Amino acid sequence: MAGSCVGLDDVSTLADVSMIRSYRSAVRNRFAWIQSDEGIITESLRIREYRRRVAGTKSSRHPWLHTVVGIVGLGLALPVLMWSVAAILPSHNAFTFISSVLVGLLAVPALIITTVALILGLLGRGALRMVTVVTSVMALIVPITTTATTTWITDRAGGSINVLSATAVSSMSDHPDKTVRYGSDADETAQIYRPTSRHARVLVDIHGGGWNTDASMPATLRWFANRGWLVIRPSYTLATQGHPTWNIAPKQVACAWAWSLSHVKELGGDPSQVSIMGDSAGGGMAINLAYGAASGKLTSSCGPMRAPKSVLALYPTVDVGAVESVTTLGAGNAAKMYLGGTPKQFPDRYRTVNSSTWITPQAPPTMVIQGKHDTFVPPSSVRQFVDHARQAEVEVDHVQLPMLNHAFGSQARNSLGFQVITSLGQRFLTDH
Repeated sequence: MAGSCVGLDDVSTLADVSMIRSYRSAVRNRFAWIQSDEGIITESLRIREYRRRVAGTKSSRHPWLHTVVGIVGLGLALPVLMWSVAAILPSHNAFTFISSVLVGLLAVPALIITTVALILGLLGRGALRMVTVVTSVMALIVPITTTATTTWITDRAGGSINVLSATAVSSMSDHPDKTVRYGSDADETAQIYRPTSRHARVLVDIHGGGWNTDASMPATLRWFANRGWLVIRPSYTLATQGHPTWNIAPKQVACAWAWSLSHVKELGGDPSQVSIMGDSAGGGMAINLAYGAASGKLTSSCGPMRAPKSVLALYPTVDVGAVESVTTLGAGNAAKMYLGGTPKQFPDRYRTVNSSTWITPQAPPTMVIQGKHDTFVPPSSVRQFVDHARQAEVEVDHVQLPMLNHAFGSQARNSLGFQVITSLGQRFLTDH
């Protein structure tokens, strides 16, 4: 009998169709839900949670690595922080003094090291991360402040600082091209740094060292020679205990100056373009010589005297009495050794070597460079000298660097301090 009968195969097919239709309906509903605000938010949260779990799984594979990175960062930042704190403290002992003097050398390298430490600290985890980051930020204060203020003040004064070059500091060692005698005494010799050209400008350098040592800056003198200066650096008799040289060393410096004036031409220099430079104790003697020669009050048995075209004085001892009052690291003892006693014992001697004594309107243009953190030469004594000179209508450029101590430019080539002296010195001496 004929009829419509659904076989087993047909039933199976209908079941599959129904299932497919149900699946499609579920997919459509799911898609519509996802497109809704609630769906979007829910799915976004699910994705974020998934990513967080994945990241957590990855980071948890090597938890020791984060600890090591944090420790390395702390190990870099902590010494810099200790040095920074010592550098800004009063220089009452050797550690704080040396730390302060090295600011002009270490500021830029310390800035780089501490920046690396900060990055490593951020890669750490937990309490170690916080400690490293805080230490690094604190350690950055002195390097950043020193670099920024030194660069800004030097630029305003007419010089320039290459911060990148300050990362590649090198030794100050160098050798003169020749050593000659300017007098008959064993101490009366002069080092010569020759330029590559003839008829060069001439720079006579009077060295410092607290009157009792020969503090050298050969790299600085070579720098000037490489830029066209004939540099003459005389020596003088150093003071010892019981043997003051306040009336010996200045006469020798005057003799060396007179000798230089008469021998400049044969050494390859221009006799009409002779300037003088001095640092610390040598800075005071350079000023006294230049001002005394300009006024006609200073003479020498070694030859005719005339004033230099200009004076470059680095942290100069313009008031030896003020230096005598400094108790830190033997500064006062050095002054007493040079003068033979205290200002109360020998007021006339101290007055003679005081640079203000030699000020007259005829004094040549002068640049004075000093750190405001100077331990050996009180900055107030230098400011008083500058004020007195300006009152006498002497042209004086006074550059004060807030973060730097005594002898800041004598530590290494290319350092911030080195660039301050060379760039400002070159600009000023060339302009005058």
